[in-house]
Amino acid sequence: MTVTSKPEIRSKSVFLIGEIDAVYNSLANRLERSGAILTVNREDADLTVSLGKISHTLSPPPDVAIIPAFMDEPIADLVVKIHDLLVPEGVLGWGTEIIHEWIEWVKSGVEGIAPSDIEARHWVHIRDASDALGLLILTDTGSITQGVIDLAGRRAWSSEAIIEEMHLLWNRYTDALNFSHSIESLSQIPSPVSHQSIEAVQRPDLSLLHNALKNAGTEEGWRPLTAMRVSLMELFAHSESEL
Repeated sequence: MTVTSKPEIRSKSVFLIGEIDAVYNSLANRLERSGAILTVNREDADLTVSLGKISHTLSPPPDVAIIPAFMDEPIADLVVKIHDLLVPEGVLGWGTEIIHEWIEWVKSGVEGIAPSDIEARHWVHIRDASDALGLLILTDTGSITQGVIDLAGRRAWSSEAIIEEMHLLWNRYTDALNFSHSIESLSQIPSPVSHQSIEAVQRPDLSLLHNALKNAGTEEGWRPLTAMRVSLMELFAHSESEL
């Protein structure tokens, strides 16, 4: 991993390629909001950014390849491996399917559905991931981080705590719809994920990401901002909107 000091964030023309889904749209919007110009012709771009499995088939290889962590690393100047990505809109191929299954189970009224053999995960919201990726991509070309970087949330969440929180949020939502709130349901019940007790689980090494973001100009480095409760509320909102 090599990082040149004092990078400059500047406008770039970017050829972004991959399946057009919620991950693609989130990153594209983030890049455009940061001043990047997305081009439809690779030869017109300052750099090529690939998403997902297409990263393995590009010739010449992309400058930046962004892949789910379970995928083999492709050839690229910078490879970003995303662990436990949380995408409220739903997306295939990034390992997010399980948390959407939990949402549907909770909505159907099933209890006790958290499998004990699912280890805790370091969920990271697509919004936070896109913010970090945008900074890495738009760092001055001569200073762009190179190598392989892992991207994940900083905190581990057990499946039991996540599903308990889902039940709490869904019950509050249905109580509001049915005008069936009680004093207990309206009280400030602490979030289950705030006091969970889980066995130690190895977190991906985030030091390279943290240092790269600091070198890209963020004083705090890698600090995802989207709270888990907000993420779960967005999951329910998108699930309901699909109906």
